[in-house]
Amino acid sequence: MTQLLAPVDPSKSVLQRIAGALKVDMSADFLVAVCSRDDSLPVKRRFALKSRKNDKVFTYDQGHHTRVIKWRRQGVAPELEFDDVSLFEGAAAAVALLSAGSANVRPAVLAAREIMSDLPMGCTGIFTLGDRWQSIVRHRMAQLGCDPGQLVHPLLRRCTDAERERLLEMAVVYLRTGSLVNAAVELHCHRNTIVNRLESFQRHTGLDLRPPADASVVLLALR
Repeated sequence: MTQLLAPVDPSKSVLQRIAGALKVDMSADFLVAVCSRDDSLPVKRRFALKSRKNDKVFTYDQGHHTRVIKWRRQGVAPELEFDDVSLFEGAAAAVALLSAGSANVRPAVLAAREIMSDLPMGCTGIFTLGDRWQSIVRHRMAQLGCDPGQLVHPLLRRCTDAERERLLEMAVVYLRTGSLVNAAVELHCHRNTIVNRLESFQRHTGLDLRPPADASVVLLALR
């Protein structure tokens, strides 16, 4: 496990030796998760009690986290099974749902660790990249001095307080619904009012909420 999760990606020959030692197929799929060391003991106990006879589950403690790597049976959907969910009950777990082949286990562990590090203190449940990508990307960009909020909020200071509030409210609702009609219903206004606010938002910020590229930038900015 130390070789598999080393800072440098293992070569193909090393992966073959690791797969032989662990008695797993190099091309198999793996469920990869990370949990806190504080939660690792009950999680390990559940794995020991609930795992099927032929299941292969590996755990590896490193720093404040415990890595969990579970071989997935062929034909199993990439989504978490009920048995997988129950293993982490009461704990916070970051899951990189599926690693296709042993060569992808290390990147999956890195992704799960990044998700785990992004979680608020005291939370419980299972979290995936789909749940946390906005927060992770925004924090990473801000660490590099590239805060996406600077692409929106300073430019809206030219608006009146009331107009800025309306535009931000519209942006939040429109990005959540993806629909002019649904946004208008939720904000109790006419569809054309949403269109006018979209145009006003673009006029002030240069960002159009309808194309995915601009929409993703504003999603991050509004975090």
